[in-house]
Amino acid sequence: MIDAVATNEGGDVAERDWLIPCTLLTIASGTAALLIMPDHAGVLPALSLLPLWIMVAAILAAFCGPTGLFSMIRAGVKSPLAHLVDAALNRWQAGLLMVIGMVLAGLNMVTFMWTKPLLNFLVPFWTDPLLARIDHILFLGNDPWRLLSWMNNVPTALFYHRGWFAMMIACLLMVLSRAPSPQKSALMLAYFLLWSIFGPMVHLLLPAGGPIFFDDLGYGSRFNDIPLPEEMQKMSTYLWSTYVAGGFGPGSGISAMPSLHIATTGWMILAVRTLAPRWTLPMAALGLLIFLLSISLGWHYAADGIVGAAGAYGAYRLSLRWLARERTWWRRRETGPARA
Repeated sequence: MIDAVATNEGGDVAERDWLIPCTLLTIASGTAALLIMPDHAGVLPALSLLPLWIMVAAILAAFCGPTGLFSMIRAGVKSPLAHLVDAALNRWQAGLLMVIGMVLAGLNMVTFMWTKPLLNFLVPFWTDPLLARIDHILFLGNDPWRLLSWMNNVPTALFYHRGWFAMMIACLLMVLSRAPSPQKSALMLAYFLLWSIFGPMVHLLLPAGGPIFFDDLGYGSRFNDIPLPEEMQKMSTYLWSTYVAGGFGPGSGISAMPSLHIATTGWMILAVRTLAPRWTLPMAALGLLIFLLSISLGWHYAADGIVGAAGAYGAYRLSLRWLARERTWWRRRETGPARA
């Protein structure tokens, strides 16, 4: 079905280009986490994210997608609901593929939630003083949070967490709604690479708790004056108590380096610049805001975000190159050896 309905005119780009490797990445990361983790208490609770993920995706797709209600209302369509029904009947295969892609992305997020606390179990945090010094140098002898703490309030904290979550799902929907292309396949593969490989591997190499846990880790009170909204204080308390207890609770796990918040935000900017270029500047502005909030709220050092953004660009470029070779292999396999 996938190759039949989702192959470009030349026949050399298909949805399998991203679907197969992304499925394998999700299976591999989930299997590794389940085999290695010593405590499976957080396995089932993490799965509770999947219904929320699907619900948010369904709402965004229904109202804000390219054939969503808002889009058709703005275009002056007389019967938007009738058009949605018609699209569902006549383009059900493309719609099914979008559902498969979103469910797979949600499952990949779940496997990362299994992996994240496992990383804390495997390696101790030792790079926080180093990353704090790097930030101090980058900001000319200042701790960057001191320059940005005026940004901290309840609305910005909600945007940093929930707004980012909705934006990420919206960008995935945008990418999945596009016709097959090398860029689409590379963007999808890059997204999965960030969660399944890039984030865990960099954390293992440079494990850091982040400024918000700097004092708890025994490195001093340098970041104690960061003004935190009450919700964030509760969240950080939960994360730290679960970490100290060696637990694997739902949504637990501490990991500052790299910032996957910023890595995925960088991915969003790449996706918009590639597939919806007129929205590049607004997306870049929102991305900059998320980066600054990651510092002001104390979740990350600036270096975490810089590495995360570089990882997003690197994952995309690597995916483009790998998929080009993969498509050549598929083309040769399907056409067979050239005849004399």
